[in-house]
Amino acid sequence: MLKKTLLLITLGLTFSTEVLLTTTAVATPVINNANLISQNPLPRFTPRRRSLLKFKVPGIRGSRNLEAGAARGQCTPQAISAVLPAKPTGMSTTQIPVELTISDRPTFFVSVPETSAQQATFLLRNEAGNEILLEKTLPLNANKGIMSYTLPADFPGLEVGKKYRWRFSLLCDPTGGDRSGDPVAGGWIERVQPSTALATQLQTSTPKQRVFIYADNGYWYDTLKALTDLRAEKPSDFTLVRDWIDLMNSAGLSAIANLPLNSLNTTTTSLTN
Repeated sequence: MLKKTLLLITLGLTFSTEVLLTTTAVATPVINNANLISQNPLPRFTPRRRSLLKFKVPGIRGSRNLEAGAARGQCTPQAISAVLPAKPTGMSTTQIPVELTISDRPTFFVSVPETSAQQATFLLRNEAGNEILLEKTLPLNANKGIMSYTLPADFPGLEVGKKYRWRFSLLCDPTGGDRSGDPVAGGWIERVQPSTALATQLQTSTPKQRVFIYADNGYWYDTLKALTDLRAEKPSDFTLVRDWIDLMNSAGLSAIANLPLNSLNTTTTSLTN
C-alpha cells in the first residue's frame, strides 16, 4: 500500500512539472522584429528646400515718361513689351520706373510673343532724349521669345549716376520709310555704383550666388543677365529653369516665364524653356 502511494505521488509531481513548463513556454512572448521597426522607424532624410529667387524692388526708384509708340503692328498680332518688373500701384500709366544696373554694358530684354519680322532696331539715348548714343539693326534668329541684346564692346559704356532711355522696335517693312507702325518696347536704365562691401561680396561669390545678390539688391538687368548666362552654360540644369520661373513670378511676369530665350548677340546660343 505504501509503495502504491509513493508511486502516485511521483506521477503527480512529474505531471505538474510538465504542465508548468508547457504553460511557461506558451506565455513567453514572441519578439517580432517587424513590429520593432514599425514602432521605431529609422530617421528619414529630408532634403533642404531650394531657396526661391525673388526680385527685391529698390526702396527709392526714380521714374520717367514712357516712350510713345505702338506695341503692336502689322508683323506681330500680339503686343511686344520690355521685360521689366511690374509697375508699383499708383504710378501713372504714362510713367515707368528707372531700373538699375552696375554694369557699364548691360543687357536689355524684350518679350516678343510672335512676329514675322526679320529685323529689329535697338536705340539708346541720353536722359534728355536729344542725343543718340547707339543705334543698331539686329537680325532676328527666332519668331518669338524673350529677345536679349547686350551693348557691344566698342560702346564707351554707361556712366555712373546717369539715366538713359532705350527703345527696341520690330521692322515690319525694312524697305519702307515710315516707321510709325512698327511695334515698339522700351524702358529706362540708370547705372549705379555698388558699395565697397557689396562689390567685395560679388567678387568672392559663385555665379549662382551672384544671381541672388543682384536680385536682393534690386539690380534687375544684372539679375537677368547673370541667370541667362548660367542657363546658356548649363542648359540641362532644371534648377536654373526653376530659378528663372521664380524670378519672373516675383516680378509679376508669370505670363512670359515659359517663353524661349533668344540672344540677338551672335556669340550666345538660344534656349528653350
